[in-house]
Amino acid sequence: MFKKVTIIGTGLLGGSLARDLRKHQLAERIVGVCRSEETAQAAIDSGIVDEVQDLIVACDGACLIVLATPMQAMLPILKKIENKVGRDSIITDVGSVKTDLYCEINTHTPALLNRFVLAHPIAGGENSGVLASKNGLFNNKHVIITDTDEVPSSLSGRVAQMWQALGAIVLHMSLTEHDSIFAKTSHLPHVIAFSLVNYLSGQQDRERLFDLAAAGFYDFTRIASSDAEMWRDICITNQDQIVHALDGFQEHIDIIKQGVANGDQTAILKYFGNAKLARDQGLLKKAETLAKKKP
Repeated sequence: MFKKVTIIGTGLLGGSLARDLRKHQLAERIVGVCRSEETAQAAIDSGIVDEVQDLIVACDGACLIVLATPMQAMLPILKKIENKVGRDSIITDVGSVKTDLYCEINTHTPALLNRFVLAHPIAGGENSGVLASKNGLFNNKHVIITDTDEVPSSLSGRVAQMWQALGAIVLHMSLTEHDSIFAKTSHLPHVIAFSLVNYLSGQQDRERLFDLAAAGFYDFTRIASSDAEMWRDICITNQDQIVHALDGFQEHIDIIKQGVANGDQTAILKYFGNAKLARDQGLLKKAETLAKKKP
């Protein structure tokens, strides 16, 4: 499908994409761009990429360039390669914030706007780095493509076809809708998990609290082990939407706090019951559907 694919950032998402591109024979040559020699060597030794090159050299002649870095690292990279990439090159990303990135490209590297396909695979995990990458990460996972007026449908179509060839389910939506949805369903839960762990770790009996924590606590806070730099960047680049989501969540904290403080059994039961019903009818049904699709 592509003669040369350059993946900038060979961590969990970038590395997993490289693995799947190779497995499905969608790239003749895969080049990685890494921040450290250790990561570069691991990417080569693991067979994730064919070679690791300097940013400018890696982008030269690349048919597809994938940004798989923290959000705030993307613009500096784009500035460096703006005048170096070929006219026929497609650029895409795997970031979870779209409006800010689009505005940054439009303001600072507008020449790249008509070849940048904004994409977001809804896949990942709490582990990060090249050794966390794995085959099949995107199978039966959604990939969101946020179409923009500047990008021809032929280019976004090629990126969509690539993801579909890896087993992903491609959806299209606007920049604003994307950032609003994932501020609530992804960014907010991560902020809450980080906050809960920090709250407990600040207690005087923190060691005893963690020693006695049950499985539910570990399940709930698993995502607090996610890459801190990546999530800092997400909070900064999707600031307004995340603050809005936090405000809405705070209202619910206040509701249940009032119910507990008043000893209002009826209100507490109704509140918890509504949440159970919503989850059972929504998330669990989705999980069952996805499980049936797995090979």
